[in-house]
Amino acid sequence: MPQSMHGNSCVQDEEHDHVEWCPKLDRRAAMRLFGVAALANVAGCSSNVSASSATTTTGTTSTTTTLAASSTSVATGASVTLTATVSPSAAAGTVTFYSGTTALGSATLSSGVATLATSFSSSGTLTLTAVYAGNSVYAASTSAAVTLTVTGTTGSCSVTLEGEEGPYFVDDSATGFLRSNILSNLDGSSTQTGIPLVLTIYVYDAKSSCSPMQSVQVDIWHCNASGIYSDESVESTLGQTWLRGYQITDSTGKVTFTTIVPGWYQGRTTHIHLRLRSTYDETSNSGTNTTQIFFNQTLIDTIDTTIAPYSAEGQNSTTNASDHVYTGETNGTNVLSLSGSVSAGFTATANFYLPI
Repeated sequence: MPQSMHGNSCVQDEEHDHVEWCPKLDRRAAMRLFGVAALANVAGCSSNVSASSATTTTGTTSTTTTLAASSTSVATGASVTLTATVSPSAAAGTVTFYSGTTALGSATLSSGVATLATSFSSSGTLTLTAVYAGNSVYAASTSAAVTLTVTGTTGSCSVTLEGEEGPYFVDDSATGFLRSNILSNLDGSSTQTGIPLVLTIYVYDAKSSCSPMQSVQVDIWHCNASGIYSDESVESTLGQTWLRGYQITDSTGKVTFTTIVPGWYQGRTTHIHLRLRSTYDETSNSGTNTTQIFFNQTLIDTIDTTIAPYSAEGQNSTTNASDHVYTGETNGTNVLSLSGSVSAGFTATANFYLPI
């Protein structure tokens, strides 16, 4: 029975279907051309047929992600390196590492491998996984779980060795210097360029069972990619405040800074200055509880000769081995273990034990 129109109401062909055809159309021809759902949309009528679509967020080439830890058991505060391998190795993008549902950090794949150096402040058995995010070509994948046992400290640990304050310390206890991102001046100007570095520091009390120290003021300062320090008359940078700042440790003894890999200046290897003000040194500016942080020699040689803007300065003639602080004061103990790449930036975790 054909459809007819009565006023503004549709009359449906009950003998054959339950779809209302608002315009005067040949139902059978229309269905052949459009299909029921499409025709209902064109006609502007409501119907019991709805269209749906799926969005593909990653590619269709399947991947497999595996995870390995540099150790199956570590002490609290000790560094452990997590290595994720994604197959096929041509897969590109990022891998995020998890302890349970807590993200530990992310790293960029290089030839199918991504690494993350991290540490844990509480003892227990952890379940770690690595999740590859996928991209337009390669599908996302998740590794099998890896179990890591974090043990309590033994009650004794070696204090961090002292490294001299150096000539470029400026007391940065003013409120504005309390910041995580130290790339720019306090007013946000003169942002320094270079290889990104996210540096996480844990502070422990060597005289109290190596327990985490809360409320420690951690100051860091270092030169820019050209080997220049801010706020120094000899550097013609008075009033500049970039690459200087401090944070206060939380209950786990942790602070994190966003900065860049430093450059170098004549007579010194690449380094970052560190001062820790605590119950062992609450207000002193006399150089107590200071040390310096260093970088792998092969890495800084590569950066100095191939990566702009560092390469404008060329290779440093002072190596770690010939640096009087690295060799003569800290005995090469404060070398950062980096995760990442020169193109994507690095992350690093370092532990320090007071009193220095």
